[in-house]
Amino acid sequence: MQKWQGLMLPEHVKLIRELSENENYIQQSLLDDWELQQIQDELEGAYKRQCMAEVTAWRKGKHITYIGQISELDHRLNLISVEGPFGEDRIPVLDVIKVRSVD
Repeated sequence: MQKWQGLMLPEHVKLIRELSENENYIQQSLLDDWELQQIQDELEGAYKRQCMAEVTAWRKGKHITYIGQISELDHRLNLISVEGPFGEDRIPVLDVIKVRSVD
């Protein structure tokens, strides 16, 4: 007789993956007017000085940090373009949580 170890049905695997995704999920924080103004000032300052910036954004339940030079502020589409070492990333302004200039 063989002992059946490690046998998992596809339904079980799916439920385990969903559970682990839900455990690590981070709610998007609501920023007040003061924090939004501070983010805007930091973005504009980093763009004008063309210095390196660290932009933290919320995307699909995770905080993602982008490091690079802010190459474009698109007011029409509400996007920020960050030119980093691995290429250009376009970030929606509504997803931005924190901006910090790195000098």
